Amino acid sequence: MGKILTSEQIKSYHSNGFLFPYNVFTPAEAGQLSAKVVNIEARVGGELQAKFRVKAHLPFPWLCDVVRNERLLDAVEDIIGPDILCWGASFFAKKARDPRFISWHNDTFFYPYEPQETLSAWVSFNVANIESGCIHYIPGSHLEPDPVHVFKPEPANLASDGRTIVGVDESLAVPALLAPGQVVFHHERVIHGSGPNNSDHPRIGFVIHYVAPHVRNKTADHDTAILCRGSDPSGYWLPDPEPTYDLDPECIRVLEEARARFLENNRRRAAEEIK
Repeated sequence: MGKILTSEQIKSYHSNGFLFPYNVFTPAEAGQLSAKVVNIEARVGGELQAKFRVKAHLPFPWLCDVVRNERLLDAVEDIIGPDILCWGASFFAKKARDPRFISWHNDTFFYPYEPQETLSAWVSFNVANIESGCIHYIPGSHLEPDPVHVFKPEPANLASDGRTIVGVDESLAVPALLAPGQVVFHHERVIHGSGPNNSDHPRIGFVIHYVAPHVRNKTADHDTAILCRGSDPSGYWLPDPEPTYDLDPECIRVLEEARARFLENNRRRAAEEIK
């Protein structure tokens, strides 16, 4: 038995590679978060998922509060331990009647971290069901050998490089059905993807990437993160800046630098695979 998760839930995460649903916010609170996204997008003139990736939380105090939500961290602690860092976060959003999708992939293919132990918490700001294009997972795929990716860019694919895993048995897929304010946790190696939003409402997901301090960036001496709980005795991580107001320019600078490094690593990894 963990701090907040049952032994069965913890076992399910480790055997399946994902766990849902987990209640963090009320539907009303989730609605307020969704409204904030709409308001910020109106201010910046575009989707947050296009403008703020990899460390999308950094320029916004209210998103840093989501990252550090105590109920959320209680579940994360039950899975990865009491010392918790957040190295990144991104939005994955689909408007009402949005044809965009995300092809089958796993996150590890483009993560520069070892050991491969990032836990992602996908927070649903709206209803995420089959109609609205929820995530589907292939149970136990995180325990299998590294899958083969091909690259098939398509305009509607939110994975812009078109990364797609070969040979996925879609009959095994489990849909992560979430009410507003609920969360699905997944292991970075688990195979997942999502379909288009055929509903009349948006589907906004905010995904947060957590690690224990022993996880390190294998391509650099240091990486940056927010310490969310406990301590970091590893020396692998430097602190990210803390925003003092929305669109804090120093935090945007750090975000853009981190995104550039991440994209360069992705391009290099993709080029190696194509060869």
